Amino acid sequence: MRPLTFPERLRKFRVDRGLSQQDLAGRLGVGQTTVLRWENGTSKPSPLAAIGLKEIGFGPIDLRDTKSTSIPRASLGLRSGQDLRGDTRRQIRIGPTAYSFDPSPYVVNGPQDQLPFFDSLLALQEISDLPCPSSEYARRLSAVAGIPESRTLCAQYQLEKPKPNANHWNPNYGPHGWHRYVGRFPPHLVRALINHFGARPGQTICDPFCGSGTTLVEARMLGLKAIGIDLCPLSCLISRAKSQFPVRRSQLDEVGDSLSAFYGRTWRSFLHGRDPSTASYEEILGRRGNSIDAFPNCERWLTPEALLGASIAVEFASGLDGYQRDVVCCALSSRMRSIGNVDVDVVRAEYRTSPRTGVDVLRLVHAAQREIASDIEATVVTHGDLMSSPQDISVIEGSMLDADVPPSSVDFIITSPPYGVESLSYLRTHLLSYRCLGAVLKYDPCSFDDRVIGSEYVRGNGPGPAKSAKAAACSPTFGEFFRRHPREPLSVKADNRRKMMASFFDDMLEAAGRFAAWLRPGGRLAFVIGNKRIGDEVIPTDRIIAELFGARGLTLDSTVRHKLKCSNSNSEVPWQERVIQDEHVMIFSRRA
Repeated sequence: MRPLTFPERLRKFRVDRGLSQQDLAGRLGVGQTTVLRWENGTSKPSPLAAIGLKEIGFGPIDLRDTKSTSIPRASLGLRSGQDLRGDTRRQIRIGPTAYSFDPSPYVVNGPQDQLPFFDSLLALQEISDLPCPSSEYARRLSAVAGIPESRTLCAQYQLEKPKPNANHWNPNYGPHGWHRYVGRFPPHLVRALINHFGARPGQTICDPFCGSGTTLVEARMLGLKAIGIDLCPLSCLISRAKSQFPVRRSQLDEVGDSLSAFYGRTWRSFLHGRDPSTASYEEILGRRGNSIDAFPNCERWLTPEALLGASIAVEFASGLDGYQRDVVCCALSSRMRSIGNVDVDVVRAEYRTSPRTGVDVLRLVHAAQREIASDIEATVVTHGDLMSSPQDISVIEGSMLDADVPPSSVDFIITSPPYGVESLSYLRTHLLSYRCLGAVLKYDPCSFDDRVIGSEYVRGNGPGPAKSAKAAACSPTFGEFFRRHPREPLSVKADNRRKMMASFFDDMLEAAGRFAAWLRPGGRLAFVIGNKRIGDEVIPTDRIIAELFGARGLTLDSTVRHKLKCSNSNSEVPWQERVIQDEHVMIFSRRA
């Protein structure tokens, strides 16, 4: 009989003593929600809470069942603001030479359970065949502050600007932070993989699930060409805005001035001195020049003032072309949580009972544009001599299964498909952006079909066994897992998800065939995927992916196993811990 997990022990302890979650929370001095999260496995008790549990009779708790390993080391008795880099200088081999280097502060100060991952990132970047002069390669390094003996500061470190006592990396450095996006992977990982592949300036990287453009931005910064593909039009817009930026901010300043003039003129012409709150929603939506269609609960999402401001901003953007249109729409969309009645503390778009008041859309969009312009200037300073041009980055809107990518035209692929989360939520997270930018995006997030691949939520299989002849024919692990019965009876919802995961792997087999066709012989692929849990069972996703990709001519070279974490809500979702177990960075080569 297997030993009980900590959440199971805690539930049994509470029930055996006749305590409610609220009762137990009261004894420990924590909130009821905290106890709920301990019991469903989405959180762990702090060391202090673990002592409290022991004092009321729970018994010993393994340190691995507490947050002790996730607490930044800088917080565990270290003097605040202390810079420990000089005490932890390491060595890295660049080509034939070993150099001493200073890691970025968060490598030193961060949680103990992140150390193996940082070690992996650094090891990935030790290569013998350098893609550029050693001095230039040193500047490309990820999670490294600099190399003292050559007086080299790494470009990422200069742009990220971590404080000496920083205990988490900042995934929003440079263009990466221009728009909130759920589920993106850390740019530090992408940069390390580009270095590991020895990608040379001018070579081509593809991300067929490009999301908000993390891979494209890193490719641009390091002088490569890049192709991004995504079905979601808002994702494509964000990716273009973040990766195709001009090297001079004057273009953005001119757009900002034009927006101010247009906004003020249109606002005054419509209101004629009236208070905007006196305008009706019907009147605003019927305004000449408005392109926002009426949508359900509009009055709960937006005040008349906010709706009018958004309507004018969209009208202005619709009259622009190319990058200028993209950057204005990106700036507007990035501020939707402050324009509309969106709860900023949740990942998905949810509204409160009454809309946000006192909204100044022009001020918010201008603030976003100023941040973008400032980030462009900083990026040019730190990466200007490394960067490729905006024309070297292309974004294809549509399914990767329909994308016209010539055979053997791609040197490297770095991507992560939707997994373990509802990919449709990626669209619905920005529901208000879709409602307001519909005329630009020309897409309804509630109208989706089988073009959405990589998500187990798209198709329902109904009653009966899981059907997936394609994946079963190529993966013995898939066949063994999906043909046997689960250890415990599943709920209808969990059983349906299990069947839909079978369709997910069919998608991945088809995707693998496309990857192999696009890659040149010897080309490399980094595929980030997580092992999902359904009910009490963990799907061996990494093993199934290795077998499926192998059947399409992709050889698994190595795997980095780690739970990717960022310290911000752009990349975290509250239910990740109980749905996605481990994550795997799987590195493949295309066989000749």
